[in-house]
Amino acid sequence: MNGPDLLNLLRSGDINPLHTHLSNLQAQFEAGKLHERDLLRAFQPFQTSDLTLGDGFQKWTETHPGAYAPHVALANWFLGRGWEARGGHTSNRVSDQGWRSLDHFLTQTDGYARHAATLTDNPLAAWNVIGLTSNTRGCQLSLHDVQTQQYPDWFTRAVQDNPGTLALRRIMLLHLRTEWGGSEEHMLTFVRQQQDAGQLGQTDMQRLWAEFHRHVAHHAQHFAQDHALAVERARIAAELHPLQSEQLLIALTGANASPSERLDALHRYLSAAQQENTVPSGNFGWAVLNAEDWIKPELPRITALLASAAQDGDADSAVLLGHMQLVHPAWGTQSARAVLEIARDQGHTAAAETLAYLSEHTSAPVEQRRADILKAADLLSGEMSWHVYQQFPEFQRQFNLEPRQRFRYLHRAADGGENDARFELAQQLRAGNVELGEDGLLRPVDTQPLQASLEYARHLLERAASTDHAPSSKALKAARDRDWQAGTARRVKLRAVRTGPVRPEEPAEERQTRVPWFLIAALIFGAFRVFSHLTDRSVNPWETQPQREVSAEHQQLIERVAAGELQPVFREDGIHFEPVDPRDH
Repeated sequence: MNGPDLLNLLRSGDINPLHTHLSNLQAQFEAGKLHERDLLRAFQPFQTSDLTLGDGFQKWTETHPGAYAPHVALANWFLGRGWEARGGHTSNRVSDQGWRSLDHFLTQTDGYARHAATLTDNPLAAWNVIGLTSNTRGCQLSLHDVQTQQYPDWFTRAVQDNPGTLALRRIMLLHLRTEWGGSEEHMLTFVRQQQDAGQLGQTDMQRLWAEFHRHVAHHAQHFAQDHALAVERARIAAELHPLQSEQLLIALTGANASPSERLDALHRYLSAAQQENTVPSGNFGWAVLNAEDWIKPELPRITALLASAAQDGDADSAVLLGHMQLVHPAWGTQSARAVLEIARDQGHTAAAETLAYLSEHTSAPVEQRRADILKAADLLSGEMSWHVYQQFPEFQRQFNLEPRQRFRYLHRAADGGENDARFELAQQLRAGNVELGEDGLLRPVDTQPLQASLEYARHLLERAASTDHAPSSKALKAARDRDWQAGTARRVKLRAVRTGPVRPEEPAEERQTRVPWFLIAALIFGAFRVFSHLTDRSVNPWETQPQREVSAEHQQLIERVAAGELQPVFREDGIHFEPVDPRDH
């Protein structure tokens, strides 16, 4: 059975064939008749945020309460939900809601996986999940720990039972990355130890060295901004293992290499991905979105790879198909709406947001556009919750919403990381118009702000200012110590909230449309052939790119967009950047 088959059995509650299949695989593995690759691949589909699996997991664990397979699968599911909640941002941009949910789901993941490790003789799949959970929390090992081989139990016990495991060594190597708290010396020491131990075959050892060079290339490009080193190491990685041609494509894109070099790397990666039945990373998506028409010969293979992965349940591939439609409509890639709707219905927030963007950029009826926005908002999208708050009367009429739900969407937007919403909620709290109850719900009031309200308002402004939100920075600079004390604070006066850059009621050709920041960056890149700063997505990455050879005029434009001083406006003749009036805040 493949991944979709297993998830369909779980989703439908047909537990017995699912349980029998995975239990048999585990028995074959422990008997030495199944490779670790095939065992881990069987459990990997459960690393999803698919909310429709919840009832199936409950039935499975109740039917087989002391069994290994359901506990490992459930641990994978909690890990997938944690990654989904965190989102694909650098740590300073992860929302409050994202951090809370990530911590909750990682705790659940670790608990179920460690319990699973007690339920069978060789719990490699359980140690695999525990290792991924540890990675998500960051590297805690010093260089001395690595040099003396003082590794955590999830690695030492797994290697003791499986001396030839490549999977756990790959996870440990990933754990030791510089950007996660390790260093290149951490990684190099570890790989040399594995080579000296002689427990890996030549092919697996070569793959481990390839991953080492890939990680060095990644850090050189996105953190050290050394593109020459990034390309050099990525070439070594690709020579050691063709699948690493993906990293070479990314490095060449960052270095603004010639189309022929990038096309050659892309061709090699697609061939390797097809042969190894793997799915592309978010970094691959970034490289594709920053390509030009030279990529067209390979578009059929790219879309086939993404469509296949999306149909097998990889929501990120569906999202990339949607972004290709948004950023490069002239490419004529296939519609991603069907696979995006499946991912959205399974609880994938980025898929829901992408559907909302697609609706806003097409001739979809206004009712459909609002429906897509609301569905994304109900999946805790900060941006789409902000749109609902801004345009609440229209949403209230169409969906029969209760009046007090307006503040629920404001709080959800601020808690979900939308900076304009953070600013608006902070000002509402300081004005004494709302307060946050012990149950976590906003309530409309008309009173002097409480101390808890002022502290939360300050936190919201500081979070927004830390990501260069100009109005929040200005509000913090203007505030005095007395403004944060309930006994001396003055109730601020509010200005009307602007209706927002997405206006579903306006004709498509006249709408001012807000797109995600990474799409804005890609559009600027396409218009001026320069690089803008994108986000390093450690779990599902959109990698950071330095600017190269940017003229002073274009550099200023990029900085003003990033600071919120300009916003993109789509017209029939292309994209324009217009000033944002500070009074609208």
